[in-house]
Amino acid sequence: MKKDTLLKNTFFIICLLGSVMSFSACTKPTASYEKASTESLMEVKDNNVLYETAMAEPVLYLTVGWENDRKNTGYYSWTDINSHDISWYETNDEDIHYCEALVQFGDETGPSSTSFGYGDLTPNATVRLIGHKASKRPQKSYKVKINSGSGNVSGVKNFNLKKCFGDPFRFLNKLSNELIRDIDPLLSARTEFVHLYVKDNSLEGNQLFVDYGLYTMTESVNKRYLTNRNLNSSGELYDVENFDFRRHEDVIVQPTDSRYDQKKFEQLLEAEGSNDYSKLIRMLDALNDDSKDIESIVNSYFNEDNLYSFMALNILMDNKDTDTEKFYLYSPVGSEKFYFIPGDMDGSLRADYRLVRDQDYSAGWEKGIFIFNDSVLFSKILKNRNCINKLSEYVKKLHNSVLSPDNVSEKAVELSKTVKPFLFSPPDMKFARVSEEEYGTLISEIPLQMEDNYYSYNDSLLTPWPFHIKEPTILDDDTITLNWEESFILDSNLTYDVTLSDSWGFNNILVSKTGLTKTSLNINSLEPGQYFLKVVAKSDNSYGLEQEAYEYYNTETKKTIHGVMCFYVMDNGSIKALTYK
Repeated sequence: MKKDTLLKNTFFIICLLGSVMSFSACTKPTASYEKASTESLMEVKDNNVLYETAMAEPVLYLTVGWENDRKNTGYYSWTDINSHDISWYETNDEDIHYCEALVQFGDETGPSSTSFGYGDLTPNATVRLIGHKASKRPQKSYKVKINSGSGNVSGVKNFNLKKCFGDPFRFLNKLSNELIRDIDPLLSARTEFVHLYVKDNSLEGNQLFVDYGLYTMTESVNKRYLTNRNLNSSGELYDVENFDFRRHEDVIVQPTDSRYDQKKFEQLLEAEGSNDYSKLIRMLDALNDDSKDIESIVNSYFNEDNLYSFMALNILMDNKDTDTEKFYLYSPVGSEKFYFIPGDMDGSLRADYRLVRDQDYSAGWEKGIFIFNDSVLFSKILKNRNCINKLSEYVKKLHNSVLSPDNVSEKAVELSKTVKPFLFSPPDMKFARVSEEEYGTLISEIPLQMEDNYYSYNDSLLTPWPFHIKEPTILDDDTITLNWEESFILDSNLTYDVTLSDSWGFNNILVSKTGLTKTSLNINSLEPGQYFLKVVAKSDNSYGLEQEAYEYYNTETKKTIHGVMCFYVMDNGSIKALTYK
């Protein structure tokens, strides 16, 4: 072989070996074997696949009145279950009545051959009323439970039919759940608009299906809800009824405890999961121990992303009454952490509607962070600077993304296209809360509401907390002490301005003091009669924002005067304060 040929072949082999070695080096596993944290494996996440297809067809046919003999079946007629509100059952110590029903989905022509209930000839479900407030409305809301052995509706055995009577838009629950889907740390619920028809066979004559208008169909949050999201259904799951995160030692105990009273327990929480409440009790013990720091409590017993996202969602949507109700708590097996699952959201975006109903309407103190201050958990978070800083990050992030005014408005406009034809046609038009013109105006103002909610949050951080005015007391010398609770504000000092008048318009001022640092004021005796006391908290920061008290007075013309306590000096010299519940 010639020398030059040998050199060429050798060079080629060296290059080839170099390439193989280079390729081999690139395909070798990395030298790092760092492990993902086990805590991340326990995080609760939604199952986005669930939302890719509709839960049900758009028309629901409900046939009721199969058997009305309570002695034989234990079920009631459609008329019976609609005759009493939830409070009636509680007052009379009775279980809520159920009605047998045949559930079928389809379109306006009838049940669809590919949908649940097609071909069924006998009851496949039961129906009952839901909601303390909703059950008092002329248009009711219902819970539907599919019978065992009758299959399910897209994996759902229980679902709610919500009329959302108090919602002027009639789409806030669906809108909110669609928005929540795009907020990763939160779990949403599947919702569909359905046109409900009801046929009551218990009535005389040949009955037809009666149009009940548009409903929002929502899956129930229960064990199956968790299973559908690949979550362990054996964990602790609670439907929050009226719960302020206080310990409630005599009520929140294990079911095996001799003190356990299910009815008292369910006035606070309804257990939808495990019958072992040990994690809930441990969390409440720690939370209500004032020697323990709230940051460590949050870190130990809650998922920060989930908790702060939940708070930010409700603040930006201005969803009222959500600090002690309208949500679920879930703690998976093997974890001490609790997760918030949003519930009813139809208290959102109501400010403009209330102005339509009452031009003198004012939200008073109830905005920004103050929608959360009745809860031990949330109030402790909101009084901690580091927690506030974290919450502000989530509020800003959501305001600039999922809950931006443009995004919320776009989704609202799309949903209104389905709702509006129903809302302004029989039977729903009879109960519409606004005119068609007002409806369009409210839709157009949603971006402004969202922006106002964001700035109200920022303002509330610089505003003193609301507080209670106490009933005045009479001293031995007939002088009177005016009392009020201490307000609170981060990073500032507080003073109080006090005004007393004999008219709610404060036309005639009897006492006026400013810049008080104490929470009481002694005044001279008062003649028998009606009086109005106003106390305003002010901070020494440079923003000049002030806060009124929780108390309010309703005038004879139904005008609400915020931040005012009405009290009477009686003929016998005693004092009686007027309170509203």
